[in-house]
Amino acid sequence: MWSLRSSYSTLAATLVLLIVQQYANAQIVVGSARHVSVLCSNGKVYSEGENRDGLLGDGTTIERQGFIQSSINGVRYLSSNYAGVVAVDLVGDVYYWGVVRLNIAGMPKWSTIEPTPKKIEYVSDVRKAVLSNGNVCYLLNSGRLLVSGANSQGQHGNGTTTELDSGGTYASLDSIIDVFCAVETIYAVRSDGSIWAWGSNYKNFIDTTSAANYPLPVRILQTSGVRATSGTFGFSNALGSMRIVDSNGDVYVWGQNDKNQLGVEGVKWLTKPYKLTLPCKALSVSGGVDHTIVLCEDGTVWSFGDNSYGQLGYPYKQNAVEPVSVIGLSNVVAIGSGLYSSYAISRDGSLYGWGDNTYHQLDPGDIPRQYTAIPLGAPCSLVSGMIDGDMTQSLLSIPNPISDIVSVPINEETTRVDVYSIEGRCVYGVALSIIADHVTIDMTSESPGVYMIVRTMKDRVAVESVIKH
Repeated sequence: MWSLRSSYSTLAATLVLLIVQQYANAQIVVGSARHVSVLCSNGKVYSEGENRDGLLGDGTTIERQGFIQSSINGVRYLSSNYAGVVAVDLVGDVYYWGVVRLNIAGMPKWSTIEPTPKKIEYVSDVRKAVLSNGNVCYLLNSGRLLVSGANSQGQHGNGTTTELDSGGTYASLDSIIDVFCAVETIYAVRSDGSIWAWGSNYKNFIDTTSAANYPLPVRILQTSGVRATSGTFGFSNALGSMRIVDSNGDVYVWGQNDKNQLGVEGVKWLTKPYKLTLPCKALSVSGGVDHTIVLCEDGTVWSFGDNSYGQLGYPYKQNAVEPVSVIGLSNVVAIGSGLYSSYAISRDGSLYGWGDNTYHQLDPGDIPRQYTAIPLGAPCSLVSGMIDGDMTQSLLSIPNPISDIVSVPINEETTRVDVYSIEGRCVYGVALSIIADHVTIDMTSESPGVYMIVRTMKDRVAVESVIKH
């Protein structure tokens, strides 16, 4: 029968963990104030909405109808702020397009509008890149964080407020596994589950005992681990609302709450992380300026906050401090937000959107606000399950989502099957010693969440994401 092998060689283990880290948290739908971009399973990017600032990334500022393919391929991560998009490709290079302000990318010779994705030349080996209003934060595979752009509030995290003419500087923190941003504040998650912050301390979001900004990282929360993070980009008068999901599926929030966007009644500012009471355990969280959406382990989506544009996906309330269920959605595997809009992708790859449609980022019609989720007509395959493009649909694990037992199809080239949690913990491993067409794995004792099934083959590694309910 199957023979268990306790460990890989150092090289193989490093390769597998790197792939899991790169793909487990991949965002595939992001929005700004005026557009939406989706990341296809083949690494292409399609965008829809207003294009006067080059947000569609097609090399023009011509207004178009419907989804337009951006001029970039091989993408594995996307992030957006209110006026720009950043993408990380398969080899760890970073590209930016849209409005260039505050020397955000550390490339001073760029134009004020870049409609074609342009490579940020001085950085490589990047796992994830995210945007604040005036910064790009590059999380490297080494666990270091490089920050470019504005530094007047200490956003670079290196102990200074010196503005750079070009390039970026390293924050004084290591062992970083995730990063997210508010308007002028940067947040990082370390491998021990601790959350650190630096930059603007306006409204005491970093430290309640002082009004001073923090140019060096300060620990603000200790968790058992983090599944997902979400900061809020916005205009200069939007200070930012922060949200995380810990390893237990609990959601913590802090920051701006003037529209109940953090789900806490009667408090305009939450200066410390606050644990919410929700109707479910969460897999992921996202949000705009005035609202939050939560993806639950059962595939449903809940929302709270302001509903002026329909961004809650629930037409019966103008504002909700208690979570409301987004109508008509099930089997959702990914969510995303614009400033006043929301998006979801279901297990079958269908794309849905609701909220602000002023710039036709949801629909080319003349309805400015969508109060319920509508299908957007995905321009490509958004959820294939397999990271390796050579794998066929016949090799996808069944069922997905999982409740207890999962059957993992294999072929004659497969030499090993492993299962990793989204935090990188190996929960199952087997070396193949006989010829078979599948491996049966009992996931009953594992916690709900996202897991990566890793098939090691003779000349490559294939990674498949699955959800455990």
